[in-house]
Amino acid sequence: MAYISLLALFLTVTNLVPVSAVGFVPLLFCSWRFFGRSYPAFITPLTMLTLLIVVSTLLYDPRSFLQFDFYRRDGNFFISYAPIFAGCLYMHRWDLNKVLRAFFMFAVVINLPIYAYYILENGLLSIFTNPDASFGSYFIARNAAGGFFAMLFCLGLGCYLQRRSKLVLALLAANVLMLFSTYSRGSLLGALAVLPYLYFGRKRWMLASLIACLLVASIAMAIYNTDPTVNYMGYTFSIQNQDAKVANLNIRYEWLWPRALAYFEQSPIIGLGFGSFDDHIGSVISYFHVVGIASDVTTEHSDSHAHNSYLNFLAELGIVGLVLLLNFLWKLIEWSQHGAAAAALIGRGQNFAAFRFVEISSVCLLVMAATEHRMVSPSNVLILSLVVSLLLAWRPPSAVAFERPPRMPDGRTPS
Repeated sequence: MAYISLLALFLTVTNLVPVSAVGFVPLLFCSWRFFGRSYPAFITPLTMLTLLIVVSTLLYDPRSFLQFDFYRRDGNFFISYAPIFAGCLYMHRWDLNKVLRAFFMFAVVINLPIYAYYILENGLLSIFTNPDASFGSYFIARNAAGGFFAMLFCLGLGCYLQRRSKLVLALLAANVLMLFSTYSRGSLLGALAVLPYLYFGRKRWMLASLIACLLVASIAMAIYNTDPTVNYMGYTFSIQNQDAKVANLNIRYEWLWPRALAYFEQSPIIGLGFGSFDDHIGSVISYFHVVGIASDVTTEHSDSHAHNSYLNFLAELGIVGLVLLLNFLWKLIEWSQHGAAAAALIGRGQNFAAFRFVEISSVCLLVMAATEHRMVSPSNVLILSLVVSLLLAWRPPSAVAFERPPRMPDGRTPS
């Protein structure tokens, strides 16, 4: 089973191959192993969020579970996060520092030929004169490629922090150039945000402040751009600007974000239903302006999202869904911090790169989620969830345990 997750990890270099989602396969064969085991704290909010999404989908449109397009688009949460649950069911004893270093090198090297061809055809700075001529790697969407390279950048940092290497540093520089050429500004912002987070010591108050600022900024922008004369539940936004990047921003600020806010206002506690954002909703039955039930719905599984994961979660799953998502990420980052500290102090560096990658890539994902559809996108999340899966499945050759944070002699937990 561990080899399935390893195969899935190496196939994340493209979203053209559906097999890259095979990380969920252990769930089909070993689900009985869930029982009688203990799990890290982040599993609880992730499980509750998954149950909420399942119930929300059953109430909103149960037929979605039988449609492939649902999992490909609106329901890609299941594709992205299923590998984490799968990691609870199998075991391995690999050195994940070596595994992730090998994957990082593979992912960059396999992109070098196609990137060299792109540079020869377009030049390094062509994105400023022709934004459509950006680098897409083996992905269909440029934002997907940008998100992948941003997560790969975090992986390279984790590997370099574990062991200084000129080769890794050179590949990291190549990875940065590829990320730059995707012209995915949200991805670049996420990668840049990781650097001050590492430099200033990865404090929990920094993380809390970052999350609060992202939430406030997202909601404030949606409120500021809301036009009270527009019916965002039914109005279709059109743009005239010929600049693709400017037009893209206009769609988000003037249409998608206010629309998400309108959905949230209809049902602030549990949202209007998972996958509902791109649907046509004829009417909403409101119960005390707290819970809204959509009716006269025309379901459509498309790539239309709020391009802001926080607002999208508020629209479809309300405050409850967003709180569970943020609680999951908060505890996941805490777990990875403790895991990296334990690896450095008592584990002789075992799995340090994996734990550090999980931490900094989660921070990167939080930042990217404020401008893109990132929290559930497989091109962004699959690397993270598969590494978490491998960490959960790892069993040390000795009695050293990483599931619980280690204690210092004075009783404190290392940061």
